Amino acid sequence: MSSTNDQLFLDIFEYEDPRTQNYFLMSSPLPLFFILATYVSFIFKIGPAVMKNRQPVNLDKAMMVYNWAQIILNATIFIMGLGQIPRMSLFCSPLDQSNDPHVVTMVNLHYYYMMLKILDLLDTVFFVLRKKNNQVTFLHVYHHLMMAIFTWITVKFFAGGQVYFLGMPNLFVHVVMYFYYFLTAWDPIYKESIWWKKYITQLQLVQHCFIFLSFIIPFLNANCSYPKALLGIYLTQTTLMIYLFTDFYIKTYVKKRSKLH
Repeated sequence: MSSTNDQLFLDIFEYEDPRTQNYFLMSSPLPLFFILATYVSFIFKIGPAVMKNRQPVNLDKAMMVYNWAQIILNATIFIMGLGQIPRMSLFCSPLDQSNDPHVVTMVNLHYYYMMLKILDLLDTVFFVLRKKNNQVTFLHVYHHLMMAIFTWITVKFFAGGQVYFLGMPNLFVHVVMYFYYFLTAWDPIYKESIWWKKYITQLQLVQHCFIFLSFIIPFLNANCSYPKALLGIYLTQTTLMIYLFTDFYIKTYVKKRSKLH
């Protein structure tokens, strides 16, 4: 059985994209696995144990720098991605493993996007160090883990194509989100402005609904060559994210508001 599984693993890697196999973190899944295993261990075991008898760490200045870095990086990749719009179609953007300069640019953008998803893991580390453990929710952790894993798989095997319509709205939302985080680190008064948080959650919901639409259209398009199995996986994950964000929104803003009245 073990040899069969090993052979299956090797067969899968025959389909790896030759354009990205020499990129940092892309030659093997082991580096990413190590990063994610360390992440999970820290946020659930090591971090809480270290902080148990300590005061929350004041990370306001560090977080302002981190948030501005996120704003700049997300905005830069988003602006670079806008240049690819003329070559993309919401109805069907097939995979292209050629070395055409425009296609390689798209591949590189997906790689940069993947690196951002790994950088995003620091969000949870900051929560733990600041003893904001109530913010380390299933939705938060699941979302960060899945984004890191799926973006790695995409860059490794399926860079380019329809997944462009996942990355672009997500980059825009993250610019808005990290700007809000910067403001709350800069001046605590912004933490009291709950309408900011509510509309950011609404924006995230709209984002996931758009992503669902961008995957269901080529999935139902019999003439689209983008892998239907891959679209099915994306649709399943997007549907789950819509459910989780909707559930969070209702519990956080709808039910709490009804209790106040």
